Amino acid sequence: MEEELSFLPLLIVVFLAFIVPITLSRFRKLRLPIVVGEIVAGIIVGRSGFGWVEHHDMVLDLLAEFGFVFLMFLSGMEIDFSSLGLSFGQKTDQETENRGWGPVSIGGLSFGLTLASSLTLGFIFTQLELVSSPWMIALILSTTSLGVVVPVLKEQGLSTGRYGQSLLVAALIADFATMLLITVVVAVLSVGLTLDILLIGLLFVAFFFMYRFWTVSFDKIPAIGRIFEELSGATSQIKVRAAFTMMLIFVALSEILGTEIILGAFLAGAIISLLRRPEDADLVHQLDAIGFGFFIPIFFIMVGVDFNLSVLMESASALILVPVLLIAAILVKILPALVFRLNFSWRETLGAGTLLSARLSLIIAASAIGLRLGVISESVNSAIILVAIITVASAPLIFNRIIPKSPKLERRPIIVVGAGPVGLTVAEQLEGHNEWVVVLDNNFKRIERALERGFEAFEACVDCKDEPVAPYMDQAKSLVCVYSDVNKNYEVCYQARTTFGIDHVVTKIASPGELPRFEALGVTTMNAAVDQASLLAILTRNPDMYELLTRTTDDKEVREIVVRNPDLYGRALSSVDLPGDLLIMALRRGDQLLVPQGTTVLEAEDHLTVVGALECVERSRQMLRA
Repeated sequence: MEEELSFLPLLIVVFLAFIVPITLSRFRKLRLPIVVGEIVAGIIVGRSGFGWVEHHDMVLDLLAEFGFVFLMFLSGMEIDFSSLGLSFGQKTDQETENRGWGPVSIGGLSFGLTLASSLTLGFIFTQLELVSSPWMIALILSTTSLGVVVPVLKEQGLSTGRYGQSLLVAALIADFATMLLITVVVAVLSVGLTLDILLIGLLFVAFFFMYRFWTVSFDKIPAIGRIFEELSGATSQIKVRAAFTMMLIFVALSEILGTEIILGAFLAGAIISLLRRPEDADLVHQLDAIGFGFFIPIFFIMVGVDFNLSVLMESASALILVPVLLIAAILVKILPALVFRLNFSWRETLGAGTLLSARLSLIIAASAIGLRLGVISESVNSAIILVAIITVASAPLIFNRIIPKSPKLERRPIIVVGAGPVGLTVAEQLEGHNEWVVVLDNNFKRIERALERGFEAFEACVDCKDEPVAPYMDQAKSLVCVYSDVNKNYEVCYQARTTFGIDHVVTKIASPGELPRFEALGVTTMNAAVDQASLLAILTRNPDMYELLTRTTDDKEVREIVVRNPDLYGRALSSVDLPGDLLIMALRRGDQLLVPQGTTVLEAEDHLTVVGALECVERSRQMLRA
């Protein structure tokens, strides 16, 4: 007799996914991540609680597995390759020396030390017969959580600057390297040390092939791009379908090759990150909504449902293992994080180790893999899940105490690099629009001329990371580099994007052939040969608008203001009483540029481009940011 499928367990899980965020929002001071609440809710209704949801439910198991795959896919999409500054060009010895201990160097060294210390503890645990594979427990301890690090840094106002970028890159390296090594170790434990392990490399071959196939198809065959745009809306949603297809291609390929699906899902997400363009902001929002709105909560709730508290309580060794694992999980992050002391203070170093010790999805996944392979017991798996819950709940709270929240500056500087005639003219124009401008140059005579003209200027070398540069670069909202040497420009832009995490970097280049490497770095470029015609066309078609944007001799001002007044969140623009003759020209929300209308609803961190009298612009800035 066939077993009847029931929607009741799914209803319970979906209802918990709905109610947990509402419940946690009532206890904001605890600042518990929603996923912790989801796991705890799963424990309450699962086999360690009331037993309302069965340990193995065919439908829920499938949805939970898909939710985990989707989580790894979205993790891959979070990678900003341009901010990593990955470049395959040749670098001179001097350039390499200048970069010194950048975020990638710090992150890589920190992970290497973490892996070494975790492996040492893994052999100790093996000798104590707590686990049967030192390699697997070492990788479990080596994990971190990029999904925790990113929102904590954003909340503390530290996502840009040297410190925030170093933490982000360290978490990214730990996540990716651990996933790759888990795939290798599982292959060795499953089939032994054979040539089959080399099949893992086929995933990366597929990664580069798929990336090149899509880029060449869109670049060489414009009709494909038009088809995708035409079918992106309404019932087609072709981009969403393409993303799911890409994800499942890599997951299926991972299964065929006998490797772990987490790596395939992550690589599929990384491809989407590489291929997406500013106009694809809707795609990212849609995938986030699908994942975090349905599939991913099911995964975390089912982790709680499967949590076996009884087997943990019945095993004395497992109970002892919980505090031992907790201490080990903290030490293998705190001690390697001492490398942060090469660039940062002791307080920042301790904060880095604390935040990186937060574990979540990857440690749970690695533990589940170890349980499936039989290299860790069910009691040890339960202990690891408990450690993950403790670290992810406590690490952000401790980090916030160690590293105070950065004050939101009313004004952030714009850095002008290059104090030649062009640079000083740019600085003058920016100051004419009431911007805080800081001029940097490594030529003392040019800096003297800048000081004589009343600019805040410093003799410094950005790409050499001179100490006077750091405070301004850490706070900068944008940077413009006007050196005539294209390689020097690139080095400055590289440091601005990768070391300091400045989102908006602008430079001028003489040759259109140099565009690709700057665009790959996420830099906005101005090329006279390409842009001159566009500027002349704007001046011809819209002379008044051009004059409004460029003139600084009257009281009219164009300004971008970030909405940070909670009283305005959720309100339509038509209900906001803006002062005087103010006009809202554009609204940028994330990567999406909107044309504002009266019915447009304001959200936190919306960027409004406004135009009006200087006094009105200033009053509106105070109102929108109050």
